[in-house]
Amino acid sequence: MDPARAQPLLTISVFDDLVDSKDLALVRCDIINRGIEEDEGYKLCKYLIDDYSENEEFESVQTFNKKPESFDLDDFIKEKEKRWIEADDGTAGSNVIETTSEEKK
Repeated sequence: MDPARAQPLLTISVFDDLVDSKDLALVRCDIINRGIEEDEGYKLCKYLIDDYSENEEFESVQTFNKKPESFDLDDFIKEKEKRWIEADDGTAGSNVIETTSEEKK
């Protein structure tokens, strides 16, 4: 596999125009490649938001960014796969993910 030839599967756009006035950011996720199903794209977007908005999940983001030598990729993948398989929260197909800045505190 040549990483230089990798095609994006989805794009995620964050619109933060309302953060200061309404404490609200809008997120748009677009599937741009048939290599991923709509529900998979939704889950990826949701888990990405969770990783940045939930303190426990954010620890892995901080470790990856600030102490990459301490980041265990295999454990991270194993945990995410477990979470992916166990996730049956009925949100597949839903177009709204709600989170607030309060959840991050």
